[in-house]
Amino acid sequence: MTDEMTAKARAILDTTRYAVLGTATPTGEPWVSPVYFVNDGLTTLLWLSRPTSHHSLLIAENSRIAVTVFDSTVVMGGATAFYARARAALCPTADLPAQLEAFSTRSAAVGFPTWRPDQVTGDAPLRLYRAVVTEAWLLPAEAGPERRIPLPL
Repeated sequence: MTDEMTAKARAILDTTRYAVLGTATPTGEPWVSPVYFVNDGLTTLLWLSRPTSHHSLLIAENSRIAVTVFDSTVVMGGATAFYARARAALCPTADLPAQLEAFSTRSAAVGFPTWRPDQVTGDAPLRLYRAVVTEAWLLPAEAGPERRIPLPL
């Protein structure tokens, strides 16, 4: 069953374009933000954001985030969802070329533009962010509400 659940989780990540990031202020006030993302398996999520956006500022203070990815087009009670806890930050400079290439390739496949390093460094307004998943769960549609199944990473 674990292989089947992992395959379902990968399918959600591979076919859904937006994730919801959960962050928190230093006093614990929650903040959620939708972001266009691409994934590298179950363990890495990439997105572009302005470092001055509220969620980016919160990530700079506290790298622990929550992530939810789900298909919002299905009927009520029919959604399968991927849930995760992760550590997020600006993509490290050493990893930027490969991670930006992965982001660009997946973006281009769905009709979005490709990105060059000069568009996410220096004076450019956007930066590539990376979340490394530390825990993940799948909520399969057939399991009913709030029956999350832990996924191996």
